[in-house]
Amino acid sequence: MSDPTDISFVRDPSRSDSRLGEATGSVTYRSAGACLIIGELDAALEVLASLPSLSCTVFVPDDALARPDRRLLDTGVAVIRGGALALDGHLGDFTAVAGDGEARLDLGTATRRENGRFDLVLDLGGEPRFVQRLPPIGYTHLPPGTEAPVARERLEALDGLVGEFDKPRYFRYRQEVCAHSRSSLRGCSRCLEACTTGAISSSGDGVSVDPWLCQGCGGCATVCPTGAMSYAYPALPEAVERTRALSAARPVDTLVLHVEDDQPGVDASMPSHGALSLAVEQVAAFGLDYWLTALAGGTVRIVLVGDAPADDPIRLALEEQAALLHRLLAGLEGREGMGDAVPVVRTVPLDGLRAVLAEPVIGAAPAWQGGAAFTVGDDKRGTLRAALDVLSERYPPSSPVLELPPGAPFGRIDVDTAACTLCMACVSTCPAGALLDGRDVPALRLIEANCVQCGLCEQACPEAAISLRPRYVWDSVEARRSQVLHEEAPFHCVRCQKAFATQRMIDTMTAKLADHWMFRDAKAVNRLKMCEDCRVKDLFEHEPGGLDVHGGGRPRDGGAA
Repeated sequence: MSDPTDISFVRDPSRSDSRLGEATGSVTYRSAGACLIIGELDAALEVLASLPSLSCTVFVPDDALARPDRRLLDTGVAVIRGGALALDGHLGDFTAVAGDGEARLDLGTATRRENGRFDLVLDLGGEPRFVQRLPPIGYTHLPPGTEAPVARERLEALDGLVGEFDKPRYFRYRQEVCAHSRSSLRGCSRCLEACTTGAISSSGDGVSVDPWLCQGCGGCATVCPTGAMSYAYPALPEAVERTRALSAARPVDTLVLHVEDDQPGVDASMPSHGALSLAVEQVAAFGLDYWLTALAGGTVRIVLVGDAPADDPIRLALEEQAALLHRLLAGLEGREGMGDAVPVVRTVPLDGLRAVLAEPVIGAAPAWQGGAAFTVGDDKRGTLRAALDVLSERYPPSSPVLELPPGAPFGRIDVDTAACTLCMACVSTCPAGALLDGRDVPALRLIEANCVQCGLCEQACPEAAISLRPRYVWDSVEARRSQVLHEEAPFHCVRCQKAFATQRMIDTMTAKLADHWMFRDAKAVNRLKMCEDCRVKDLFEHEPGGLDVHGGGRPRDGGAA
C-alpha cells in the first residue's frame, strides 16, 4: 500500500487550537473511589481483592426482605440486603435507594458517604441495572460466566477510575430552532429516539441534554432536521475545511470514516490511490450535511466503518439518513439507481472494508474543485440546500419537484381553505419560520425551504385543516419564495372600521356562541363584531355595572337587562 492519507478528528479537549473556533468545552467527573457492588455476597467478596483502590459497599438483592438489612463485616465492608433497588446517576454521582415506601433506604446516606453518593457501581447480576445501550460512565456490568481475561480487564479499568476526569461536551444545542415541542404539543423526537445513553429528555418547548450522560455518539446531531442539535467535536465547518484541504492534494473519489481504534485495520485495507481515510471521534456524527458536501465536491462514495447490531438506534439512524440521501440522488439525471445497485453511502464492518474498496468506483470525478467549495457554516438547512444546488447543477433534476417518503425533513403543508379560519395557531407553533401571517391582511404564507415537516402546525390547527406533504423543490429561489396558502378579505370593526379578523372567523364565532346565555341580546352579539378596544369602550358605555359572568344573565347594580 502506498501512502494512504489519514486525518484525525479526535482531539484533546484541553488543547488550544485556533482552527477549532468556538471552544468545545468539557465536563469534569470527580471520583473518590466509593464503589457500590451489586450481587451475591460470595461473588462480591471475591472481586474485592481486584479493587485495591476502591472503598466498597455491597448490596445483596433479596426481594423476600420487607425492610433493608444492614451489617458490617469484620473486614470493615458494609453489606446491605434488600429489594427494589433504584439506581441512577453517573461517575462520581450515583444514587442507590433500596426498598419501597417507609422502608426505603438511601444506601449512600446509610453508609455515611459524605455526599450521600457513590462514585462507581459494579453490577454482578445477570441482567444490567441500566437498560440503555450505553450505560453511564462509571457503571460496569460483570455478569456471571464472564471470561476471566475480560473480567480482569474490566475490574482493572474500574479500579483506575479514581481522581478527576475531563470529557468533551460533545454537542451544541439551540432551543430557538428546535422542533421538538411548542405549547405542550409534541413534534420532532428524532434526537430522543437516536440517543443510546438516555441523556436527552423533553424539557418545555425543547429538549434537555445531560452532558454527564452524553458519550458523544453523534446520532442526535445527524438526525436533527433543523440543526438545533449539532456535533461540536468537531463542528461541521471544521470537518469540511480539513477534509477539503487534504482532498486538494490529490484526486479522491472515496471517503472512509472510522474510529481511531480501527486505524490499523483501515490502513491495511486502503488501496494505493483514490481513497481518503478519516479517523473521527464517532462515525455517526457525520451525517447528511457532511455527506452531501463531500458529494458536491466530487466524492463518489462514502464508506462508514462499523459493526453495530442491526437494531442499534445509531445504525438505524444512519441507515435512515442514507436512504434519504439515495432518494434525493435518485431525482437527479445521471444519478438514478446509485442508491440501489451502487450505494453511495454504506456501513461495513472492518473485516469487509477491503472487499468494498476493491469494487470499481462508478462516476468518479475530481474532488473539491470549481464552485463546489461553497462556504459551510452553522446553518444545517443552508448547508444541505447549498450542496444539493451544486449537485442539481451538475446533474439536472428529472423533475422540478421530488416526492419524498413520510418523515423526510423537507416539504410543504397543504391547507383546506374551506376549513381554515386563519386563526394563526399554526404560525405561532412553527419553530422554523416556515409559516408566516399576512402582515396587514388575513393570510397564511409559507416559505417551503424552511419547512422541516415536524407536524406541530398540523397538531395545533383546531379545524384539522393542515396536512403534511414531504417533497423537495430543486429550485432554491422558488423554495425560498413566500407563497400564499390561504387569504380572505378582512372583517372591519363595526364601530371604528379597523380590520381585526376575517368574515369567516366572525361567522364561526357568532354561530358557536348563538345559544350561550351571555349572547342572547343584539348588543352582546354586536360586541363580537368589534375590535378589542371598541369592545371595552362599548362595555363601559352600555354596561356600567359590569356583567354577571356566573350565569344569571343580569347586569350588576341595577343595570338594564
